[in-house]
Amino acid sequence: MQKILNSVIILLAILLLLLLGYYMYSSQESSTEQKKETQIKIKNSEKLEFPTMDTEFDFETINGVNFKLRASKKKIKVDGLENKIVFLKIFGWDCKYCQKEIPELIKLKKDLGDTFDVIAIEAQQHSEEDSHKFIKKYGINYNIVNGAKLIRFYNYLKVYYGWSGIIPLTIVLGKDGNILAYEVGAKSYTLAELMKASIAKDN
Repeated sequence: MQKILNSVIILLAILLLLLLGYYMYSSQESSTEQKKETQIKIKNSEKLEFPTMDTEFDFETINGVNFKLRASKKKIKVDGLENKIVFLKIFGWDCKYCQKEIPELIKLKKDLGDTFDVIAIEAQQHSEEDSHKFIKKYGINYNIVNGAKLIRFYNYLKVYYGWSGIIPLTIVLGKDGNILAYEVGAKSYTLAELMKASIAKDN
């Protein structure tokens, strides 16, 4: 009887070890897949320029609205969006983690109105025609920028913020342009929670 009991215990221990090994392997594979799905390839980024810390960028939305960004140490000011909290985002239409954030951004924009804005840069090289289709599909109420011409801005983020190309990227700008948060990749909390923390930090 004792031998049978010992055999059962050994068998259970082996099964437990096998399950643990499988779980660790699956987690690692999942993490690798997540990184693959959310890592964008930036064209020409091999020739990494070193823009100065104090510099300007011109963004044009696919609806023809122009924004001038003035970047400096720990600040990015957006002309015309003063006294607002701004989510400056880099995302992709094909990124499932980015897709999950779209309804949250729409709701935040609806709820907060003129006190809040979003500039979202589409970085997966979709055409403007594609972007218009997605805007209509999702009912997007915030600014979408075609990221094809923003290599210099990507390089700026690489040089001064160590960005590796993982999306979604969310940079929260306070009313005076202070960078309140810099969040890379999928997170467990909601954008609403990030917004609340940013408002508290900005006051």
